Amino acid sequence: MKAEQVVLPDASSLITAAAEQFISVARTAIAKRGVFYVALAGGSTPKGLYQMLATSPYTTQVDWARVHLFFGDERCVLPTHDDSNFKMASEAMIDAISIPEDNVHRMPTELPPEQVATVYAATMAEVMGDQPLDLVLLGLGPDGHIASLFPGTPALDVSNTKTAALYVEKFDSWRVTMTYPVINAARQVIVFIAGEAKAEIVNDISTEVVSGLPVQRLAPTGDYYWYMDKAAAGK
Repeated sequence: MKAEQVVLPDASSLITAAAEQFISVARTAIAKRGVFYVALAGGSTPKGLYQMLATSPYTTQVDWARVHLFFGDERCVLPTHDDSNFKMASEAMIDAISIPEDNVHRMPTELPPEQVATVYAATMAEVMGDQPLDLVLLGLGPDGHIASLFPGTPALDVSNTKTAALYVEKFDSWRVTMTYPVINAARQVIVFIAGEAKAEIVNDISTEVVSGLPVQRLAPTGDYYWYMDKAAAGK
């Protein structure tokens, strides 16, 4: 399934559009099912989204008590580390919204990587049961990776668990990521792509100059969007 491409004039417009979409999806989910399950992403564009959601009027447009925050991937560092997606999201949004502490599900990265993956999969099952995520937010790396699904890593082929631990050699670091089955089952998936530095990979993917990149293996059964600014869509 190909993504519906939403091209905005600039990064600021992209973040505003994403905030409005986030609110819309959240309110629809809460109205229909009484709860909103979302997987957050790391990166500068998602950070801008979180910062906007933490400001008026967005903070009052969602019943945050019915929102459950998960993380699509995480670096295996302590939650106080500057590389932690949890720390970034906390400083950008979580600390500023009225969400119950029990509704924020960080990956327990103080544990060994494989154990982090096992525990987090169990947490997802306990909280969501057999329900899918309502929304998965993803960034796009210059190598075509999404979440921590990197080219050439075994995590790409994991299909029997919700999460997987992996060692990313080029960064000399361990990460834990949600797997394709979880992402593809979501009711909506949004990939954020901003900046001129992403124009080359967007062109390569869109024209199929290259194939088999992690982002190209996405096959969501729900709504699937690429939110891009003009700089990223320039080629």
